[in-house]
Parts: sequence; structure tokens; C-alpha cells
Amino acid sequence: MNDPGFAITMEERRRSLEAIVSAAQFFRGELLRATGWPLEYLKEEQIEQVLSVDSAWMVGYAPDTLTSLVDHLAAENFAYSTMESAGLIDRVGDGAVTDRFRDQLVLVARDAHLHPTGFIGIGRDGRAHSLSPATAIHQPSNVLVGIAEQLDLLRGGAVPVLVDDLVDAIAVSSMSRETDGQWVGIPVFGAGLSTAQARMLRKFSLGDTVIVVAHGDEHRRKLTTGYLFDLALYYDRVRAVVLPHSPSSIVNAEHGPQTMNDLLTTVRPSLTYRFGGAVAAELMGYPEPPDRGPDL
Repeated sequence: MNDPGFAITMEERRRSLEAIVSAAQFFRGELLRATGWPLEYLKEEQIEQVLSVDSAWMVGYAPDTLTSLVDHLAAENFAYSTMESAGLIDRVGDGAVTDRFRDQLVLVARDAHLHPTGFIGIGRDGRAHSLSPATAIHQPSNVLVGIAEQLDLLRGGAVPVLVDDLVDAIAVSSMSRETDGQWVGIPVFGAGLSTAQARMLRKFSLGDTVIVVAHGDEHRRKLTTGYLFDLALYYDRVRAVVLPHSPSSIVNAEHGPQTMNDLLTTVRPSLTYRFGGAVAAELMGYPEPPDRGPDL
């Protein structure tokens, strides 16, 4: 059932999506009662606001247990086959089922219809990565985090700001809400932004501008700027800014929200980036993007 090419019925798809929703609610409850490193991490990164009941970022926690999620889903009348189709369980040699995700902060990833299809995780090392395997309802390269959480800002014309860390995305989002709502932070994980993800982001953007934030070492900057061309297929105005520090560290400094807001507001309209002598991207004179409508 985990073969992404395996055809499932509409009813199986519906139940798999419902299982993801139920799992997300379970993980949220686990975070709100958690102690130890998950809370320490949120406080250290200064994003403890996600613990608020009013937070749009519904971060959760997958506990370090064998069957807590399995037991929860079974109590909600989900069959093991549905849990497997949703990519939520592992089967061991004797046929028993166990939780796939353990000891991870988690956040829901959504497809182009904003259906919750899988999860992004953050481990004790602070690195974010895709947790959910490819399934009939979930393809890691076709989902994003952050659109549903900031849909109100996007509908108000906010500009997407692509960053390579979930903490930075939350910091940009918080800064935007504290200032004038111009920005939405969108985290990009793994190997970078796919063409499908760029198209999905454009679908929910009212404007034709997107900003990519690069920081860190040369390798990290090259990876970040590597998807500028994909964005240029869908946006007329692709901007990029290189920062000396992460967006979250800037936002959390004294006068940080206004400083970050100013940096994004004054970013140059077209830039050529050279890292290690190689041209990473030159954004000038691109034709009309193929998809102009937001289709909200």
C-alpha cells in the first residue's frame, strides 16, 4: 500500500487523509503535555509561541513510544491498513505494527489542495526533514508547510519568503504579523524546492513577487539559490537576499522585527549571485509566467 503508484479507492483516500488529521491532533496534544527537550528546543529557538492555543503553527510531538499513535488511531476506528496507507506505521517481522515516528517534533505537510498528507519532523539535532514516506496520498516533492498556517496573510497579498529552516519561517511569520503583514515564511526542506512546489506556492500567491533568503556557508547558499530558476517560471519578480545571520536570529535581536522588515522591503529587484566563483542565478527578463491566477 505504500507504493505511490498503487491505486486506491476514493474511500481509502478519504480515510487515509482523516488518519493524518487524527494523528496531527494526537501529536499536538502530546506536545502540549510534553517536558524535556521538545520544550527546551522551542524556548531556545524563541518560538515557544507555537504552544499557544491561538497559534496558526500547530506543531506537535511524536512521543518516543512503540504504539501510542497506533493505539490512538485504533481507538478512533482506523484500520491498520489505513494507517499503513497513510504512512503512519511500520510492520515488524511478526506482523505487529508500531509507530513510524518517534521522539520528533512534527508539523503537517499539505498538498496543492491543502489536504494534510504527511509530516515534517525535527529531531533532537534540530534538523528538519521529511518524515512521511511516499504513499498514494503523499509525495514529499509535491507538498509544502506554511501555506495553510498563513493563508490569511497570502489572501491579503503578502509576499512569500523562502527560507531553509522551519524556525526561520515561523520567525518571518511572527515578524510579519507584528509589523504590516507583508510577508509569509515558507520553509524548504531537503534537496530544495521542486517545480511542483513552486507551482503550488504560486497558486496561493496574489502577487507576482517571491523572495529567497540565503545565509550560512557556501554550500548552503548554493543549495538555497539553486531553485531560483524554478521560481522564475511562475513569478515575474524573483528576489534574493544574502543575510549574515539566520532570519530568526535577526528577528529575535533588539529592534529585530523592524530590521528584518526593512531588509526584505529593500531587497534589490535583480541580482547575480556568485558563490565560489560560480554563477548561481541571474534573474533578468524572464517571460510571462504560465500561471497568473491565484485560484484560492
